[in-house]
Parts: sequence; C-alpha cells; structure tokens
Amino acid sequence: MKNFHKLIKAICEEENIKCSILSKDWIIMLEKEHKIRFISGYKFDLNNHGFGNVIDDKYATFEVLKEKNVPIIEHNILFNQNNKNEYAKESNNYEFVVKYFKEHQQSIVLKANDSTCGNEVYHLTNINEISKCLNRLFAKSFSISVCPFYDIKAEYRLIMLKDKCVAMYGKKRPIVVGDGKKTIRELLLGFNYHYFKDKLSEEEYNKILNKNEIYEYGWQFNLSKGAIPFEVSNLDLKNRLLDIALKISSLFSLGFCSIDIVETQNNELLVMELNSGVMMENYMQIIPEGFKIAKEIYKEAINEMFKN
Repeated sequence: MKNFHKLIKAICEEENIKCSILSKDWIIMLEKEHKIRFISGYKFDLNNHGFGNVIDDKYATFEVLKEKNVPIIEHNILFNQNNKNEYAKESNNYEFVVKYFKEHQQSIVLKANDSTCGNEVYHLTNINEISKCLNRLFAKSFSISVCPFYDIKAEYRLIMLKDKCVAMYGKKRPIVVGDGKKTIRELLLGFNYHYFKDKLSEEEYNKILNKNEIYEYGWQFNLSKGAIPFEVSNLDLKNRLLDIALKISSLFSLGFCSIDIVETQNNELLVMELNSGVMMENYMQIIPEGFKIAKEIYKEAINEMFKN
C-alpha cells in the first residue's frame, strides 16, 4: 500500500488535511475543520455501513441485485459445515457441488465469498478436484460461492463516486500470440512488463511459439493476475455499461466503489461483483498517467467525505 499512502499524503498536503496513518498502516485518519473521516484499507468513508457489508459478500450482492432485476452472474452459497450455522447443517456441500458440476457442463467456479483481487478463485473442470478445492477454501473461509463458468469475452471496471462514473476501463487477460521468433517469456514481458518482470523463471517459458500460436497465461481478468487495462472506445458499449452502473448507484445510494461487469461471447453484460474498496495500485503502475488519474479520483472522493 506504499503507493496508496504516498498518494493520499500528497492529496492531504494539497487540501490542508491532517493525515495520520494508524493501526499498522491499515487505517488512515483524516482531519479537517473539526471533522474526522477514515479510510480503512482501500475503503473510503462514503458508503453506508449496511450496504458496504452487502458489497463485501458476493452471494449477498447477487441476491440483492437479482431482487432489483440487475443482470448479474449466478451465485450459490455454501457454508463451512464445521461452523454452527443452521444452513450448513442442512446440506452436503460435496454432493451439491458434484450435482451442480454435472448440470453446468462440468465447468464451474468456486470462490471464497469474501475474496478480493482474484484470490481464492478456482475454475474446476475435473470432478476429482472438487473435494480438494472445497477443503482448501473452507480451511480459510466461513462461506464460499459456487457459480457457472461463463465464456467471457471481456471484463470492465467502472469506478463510481456518488452518481458519477469517474473511471471506466476494460481488462484484457494475459494472452499472447506467437511470431515464430520470441519466447513465451519475451511475449508476456511485452504484454505486461510490470507484472511479469519477477516471474517466468520456469523452463516452459523459454519455448518459442509458432507463428499465430496462442498462449493463455491465465483465465482471470484481474490486473493483479497479469491482465492489463484498456480504454473502452465503443460508445454503445460504454452507454450500456454506464446504464447498469448508474442503475445500481441510484438504487442503493452508492458512495464510492467499483463495479466489475463481464461481457459474454454473445454480448450479454452481467455484473460480476462490486468492490467497496477502490484499489488502483496496479492501474497506477501499468498506465503511464495512472498515478495522476488515481490521484484526481481519490482527491475527489476525499473532498466528498468532508462535504457532510
């Protein structure tokens, strides 16, 4: 969080705000004109606490948005059966997932219900991996989400401040195409040097791809997993994305959060998740003007915090 702290301190100096970094660098306390506001992790003092908890729960987000007819990826919830939870006692998690796996073309996603940055998310295509994956997730999590695997063409992030979209960009996952000369390592470094510069030591990355041969490094669209941001240039697509985000914002009085929306191969747009913490660390390092863009967004959010 060093870049984030550096950026917040710079904003506070410009805006004459006292900035104290507390609780082992996790809490930032801001003071101005006898008002005190907080940033916890990447969560700004702008979302109401109740809906903030909904956002942090993937299944709760699904149920709330579905209830209001917002298009969203299907989620099911499973509880850790070692915990004293009435719903956990009523179900057999393994049997449910096996049945779900067979019903969805043997391709599903299991993920921690409160995961972030694409961590603790698994795409399963082998029935023999189910038990191991459930054990791995429940070793750390009280609940997990079970979803169909969607054939996703692209993923988009919209950062919303009140009823305004302050940033919109697409995320391109790390896929490279061979030219018959460069190794996989060279191609991936050219794709996203920031992410791959300290990786790719394994021998397999020394392979030279044939011309037009495709190599997929990963299936996730997270910037923290090697994806890169790109500008959304299609006006119709931008308007469709914005319509979904503004509907969510108006329904739930969003303060400051990001909304991730996927585009399937048949051009359907579905919300994947909302994020109560607005993290732009990777964006700042990949995009040449990223630090400047993030600074303006965070400055506007901080000033909004002190309006009331």
